[in-house]
Amino acid sequence: MIVDLILAGIALYFLWLLLLAKPKSFPPGPVRFPVIGNIYHLRKWGPYLYQSMAEMKRRYGEVAGFFVGPNPIILVSGLEAIKELSFREDLSGRPSFFHHKLEKVKNGLLFTMGERWKEQRRFTLRHLRDFGFGKSSMESITIEEIEAVFSGIDKSLEGENSWSKPIVVHDILGTANINVIWHILAGKRYSLTDPLLNQLLNYVKDVIAQVEIGGKLEMAFPKLVELLPFLSNAWDSIEKREKVRNFIKKAIDEHKISIDYNSPRDFIDIYLAEMARRKEDPDSTFTDPQLTGIGFDLFGAGYDTTFNTIVFSLLYMILNPEVQKKVQEELDSVVGRDRLPSFQDRDSHRIPYTEATVMEILRCSTVVPMSVPHAPLYCSKDIEFRGHIIPKNSQIFLNLYDLHHDPAVWGDPENFRPERFLNQDGKVIRNEAFIPFGIGKRSCLGESLARNNVFLFFACLMQRYSMQKPDGEAPPSDEPVGNITIMPKPFKVQVMKRH
Repeated sequence: MIVDLILAGIALYFLWLLLLAKPKSFPPGPVRFPVIGNIYHLRKWGPYLYQSMAEMKRRYGEVAGFFVGPNPIILVSGLEAIKELSFREDLSGRPSFFHHKLEKVKNGLLFTMGERWKEQRRFTLRHLRDFGFGKSSMESITIEEIEAVFSGIDKSLEGENSWSKPIVVHDILGTANINVIWHILAGKRYSLTDPLLNQLLNYVKDVIAQVEIGGKLEMAFPKLVELLPFLSNAWDSIEKREKVRNFIKKAIDEHKISIDYNSPRDFIDIYLAEMARRKEDPDSTFTDPQLTGIGFDLFGAGYDTTFNTIVFSLLYMILNPEVQKKVQEELDSVVGRDRLPSFQDRDSHRIPYTEATVMEILRCSTVVPMSVPHAPLYCSKDIEFRGHIIPKNSQIFLNLYDLHHDPAVWGDPENFRPERFLNQDGKVIRNEAFIPFGIGKRSCLGESLARNNVFLFFACLMQRYSMQKPDGEAPPSDEPVGNITIMPKPFKVQVMKRH
């Protein structure tokens, strides 16, 4: 009897070791718990992903590894390591999430891979420049939306020289940013209060919030959730994704009816023309689902990240009124009040302090704190990286938020200080550690659009209005909330039109 118990204890001990075991040469990381992996550690080290990843890097170095359920996750931190990984072809893949596995195929640009992704990215970049990424056309589209925002804000003003009632900042911008993107894609804009578009944008926010590493059952145990769907609300997210897709599909169908192939109106027309040109090619990657996927990626990711950054810009201005005043003084001196700021003002380096402030907004906010996750490009083999083995089924996160808040790089990263992007002559300087849109093979497709949108919205709002926290209220928190993307907690602002 005693011998049987000893043997059973030994067997359980080795079973326990087996459950704790990690792949050979796996990057250093916390002890792996059976079944759940390191979900406990992620929750313990911070409620938000950027916080727990900062602690992971502090404890285990620039290349760390952990598990969410049975799934290996690699965290890459530090500028040199991030640069090396970002330019490696064999690490330029994308992981599959729960909804990808259900849909069987990936379309669009964010999560496709290989030659199809390269061809679609080249085509999309080339032609989006013609319909909006080009500065002159995009500027007029963006100004139209900014003026709609002005109209909405002005309605809240009680007098010419008085502060408005407190306004929820998230409500100021409405659908303005997505209108810029939708105009480029489909040649159409909506009212800022349009109920359909606002509902779709709420769906997009919910879908993005659903992607939470370590916090959602379907991320750790997708097969279990597929078998027992009542365990998760992932199906609600999938339904909302489909509603947004149907909105895009409807626009595509309307374009098919009215298209003139000799006179394309927008990106959808251009893409449909390319589909028609290649219709006899059985290997063509230009398809209806692919066009819908591109529209979904630009509609969703483009709206969420740019909107969040602009909201952050207003938060930092009311928390740093001295910076707000310097921006306004520069705009008054260079641009004046008879016209709105333009891309030419920035590109000719006539408003360096304003440009540096936008860069500091992007650094401090880093609204995609871990970048969109990478993965080994080919799922048939493990890959070596900096002396470690990255398993073939890994997800790889780039610790951009930590890089942008590293005291060794920035000195005082906790301070909002645009001067860090200016030299002694007051000219804008670049820091190679400033990479809010990523770098390398998977850098953000919409970087140009996002930079331009953020700059123009910010500069025009600063030229026209002064902003402050509501009288008698505590300053709003600058601690971001969220995981895959982050944004400020809802806060209020008082606005006065400048004269």
